[in-house]
Amino acid sequence: MGNFCSGGSSSVRHQQSPASTKPLSVMRHVQSPVKTKLPPPLVAKSPARAAAETERTPRSTDDTPPQEMPRPVDGPPSKPVEKLGMPKKAVPPSGKIVTPNLKMFLLENLRTATKNFRPESMIGEGGFGQVFKGWLDEKTLAPSKPGVGIPVAVKKSNPDSAQGLHEWQAMKFLGKFHHPNLVKLLGYCWEENQFLLVYEYLPKGSLENHLFSNREALTWDTRLKIAIEAAQGLNFLHNSEKSVIYRDFKASNILLDSNFHAKLSDFGLAKLGPINGFSHVTTRVMGTQGYAAPEYMATGHLYVRSDVYGFGVVLLEILTGLRALDPNRPPMQLNLVEWAKPRLTDKKKIKKMMDPRLEHNYPLSAVIRTAALILRCLEEDPKNRPPMDEVLSELEIVRTMRDEPKEEKRKRSSGGPDNNRVNRYGSPQVRRAGRTR
Repeated sequence: MGNFCSGGSSSVRHQQSPASTKPLSVMRHVQSPVKTKLPPPLVAKSPARAAAETERTPRSTDDTPPQEMPRPVDGPPSKPVEKLGMPKKAVPPSGKIVTPNLKMFLLENLRTATKNFRPESMIGEGGFGQVFKGWLDEKTLAPSKPGVGIPVAVKKSNPDSAQGLHEWQAMKFLGKFHHPNLVKLLGYCWEENQFLLVYEYLPKGSLENHLFSNREALTWDTRLKIAIEAAQGLNFLHNSEKSVIYRDFKASNILLDSNFHAKLSDFGLAKLGPINGFSHVTTRVMGTQGYAAPEYMATGHLYVRSDVYGFGVVLLEILTGLRALDPNRPPMQLNLVEWAKPRLTDKKKIKKMMDPRLEHNYPLSAVIRTAALILRCLEEDPKNRPPMDEVLSELEIVRTMRDEPKEEKRKRSSGGPDNNRVNRYGSPQVRRAGRTR
């Protein structure tokens, strides 16, 4: 996969629940995501109006129960709601909600910017279609020559892909939320049977490419920085407005800029969270195997903390350097979570699981505490998983941890035998010695 493939990788498998309702129809002809007939030329509408009309469209019959209609993007903010007994928190100051100001590109201009979508310009491919690198003038966003202006990533839809409708929904989220850890959407185009999205270009590609390819191994500090920044983006979404459930959190959707700053991409499956006191929304299962939370795969019930489960899976991948699902591994290790969970409470087993490319260059105390956090994120019951702001706080603590010098460790441990067992918070379990009364 190329260095901007927010449509996912070849390993993505979208699964539909047996109890799901009618699936989305495949778009094989020129079709608006709002109407069933060809829309008028986009130039006749302002971006705000187009986005508002999209928001006013009734929810699909695939989503039950039929809850409150999404409000227009430029409407007043909603009142806070409670989720799983947790009070609604304010939007973090590092992000903001704005009225979308997306540019409507002409297809002719995007052809020019990408050298007519030539193969050498393609940088990725996924379920949505192909992704091309292009160049635009930094101020006017007019097409420019390669190497002149700013690089962009242009996602070009496959006319036979039903995911195009979901990608249109991304405009409601990416065009509305601005945050340092969310990929910036610049604009879109809908012409000649084709739907295109124009994003900022992130040269380091996805976290997936760095963890599972022959590229130079990421250091422990870089991996932890990526995890923290991805958590910041997810925490922003969860605490914004009515809450946005990302639904497809995975390593291939975490993109990296030239300084390895992480940004979440691919909001085609994102969904507004529960409202009116509901704890969850019910929807068709369209996540990715290995990352999707068990309650979502089994029932279609989607909680805000279903995302926390996916975050735990990615954190486990960061530690081990292993994919969530890999048919090339022995049968007992096919599913990374099932194989690793029993080992995450044992210090010796944790050390054996660590990515060998790290060459033991990491603070073991920090790794043990991270393993304990992973276990909490992977709890079967979503109510027992920590909210993302708590996950973020824990990772910030992990970032400060450094192993003490061996001499100090030897003095501290000389009072008794070492115990390899650790509790769910990453602290050693102490065995009580002597007789109690």
